[in-house]
Amino acid sequence: MLSKDSLARRSVLRAATATLAVTLVSLAGGSPALAQMKAPKGPVEITTGSGPGGSPDVIMRTVIKIMTEQKIVDIPVVMQNRTGGSHSNAYNYVLGKKGDENLLLTLASPVFTTPIMQGTPSVIDQTVPIAGFIQSELVFMVQPNSPFRTMKDFVEAAKKDPRKLRIAGAASGGTDHLATAMIEKAAGIRLTYVPYESGSAALASFLGGNVEATFGTLEEGLPVFQSNKSRPLGILSEKRRPEASYANVPTLKEQGYDVVFGQFWGVSAPPGTDPAIAAWWEDKFRKVVATKTWQDGLKEKFQRSDFYGGAAAGEYFKKEQATFRALMEDVGLAKK
Repeated sequence: MLSKDSLARRSVLRAATATLAVTLVSLAGGSPALAQMKAPKGPVEITTGSGPGGSPDVIMRTVIKIMTEQKIVDIPVVMQNRTGGSHSNAYNYVLGKKGDENLLLTLASPVFTTPIMQGTPSVIDQTVPIAGFIQSELVFMVQPNSPFRTMKDFVEAAKKDPRKLRIAGAASGGTDHLATAMIEKAAGIRLTYVPYESGSAALASFLGGNVEATFGTLEEGLPVFQSNKSRPLGILSEKRRPEASYANVPTLKEQGYDVVFGQFWGVSAPPGTDPAIAAWWEDKFRKVVATKTWQDGLKEKFQRSDFYGGAAAGEYFKKEQATFRALMEDVGLAKK
């Protein structure tokens, strides 16, 4: 039987060994969570609930292109659009593939908000978090020939004729819908929200003159108002953008309407995914956002790439989910 001194020495040795392992992983540029990784055998499908050309689709196709061209992965990775049901067709497909190492789910706002609106179990609580890796701000636009020159003009018109002004956006309960509700609350007005399957479809309807206003990411909005196809009334951010192309577009907040809201995207894996597979994917996404190609793209698209991986991604997603729920309960869109 070992003496107390022997047991104490063994305990110290185990602690020292564990500390050394963590240190070696950190020196290699990783983290303890990434120490055990296993590559999927492939091919891998990245599923999205948006249509081709929608922001989630474009973002993930960019990720795949960088992964492939820069040899970050050496297995085939393909994109699959499973549209319908405000992204529920996509996430229900993934939820039904428990432990499938060859499948990932693109996380966009409807993946968080649709279950809240329908009163169904949270998708985020069931899937395995991989990474949250890109964020974007929104610009609010009206028709170029409209009488609205400022947000105040728009609000005054809406007060005179409640629900007459229509806003096109993607997916009921999604980012555009919540942004509309936030404007209604901040300005004390009532608008009519017209949902479409994707942001690109909503923008097409706006360009066709079917609605008075819409939202766009800063990348989407820039060519539209630079070509005189829209008039930007404000950005839903804390501060004005520093770029020359947006320098003259005020925030809604500085115009007296406290509306700060945006989009973010990420990726998760099916329930029951091997932690070593999840760690492998976290590492690959971390490497993608560190590339010059990705960083250059952020500047072109007026985006940022705050990275959250693994457990940190899980905390980030749950925090955003709580924010969505609070907003949706506030405007009566959450189903108990």
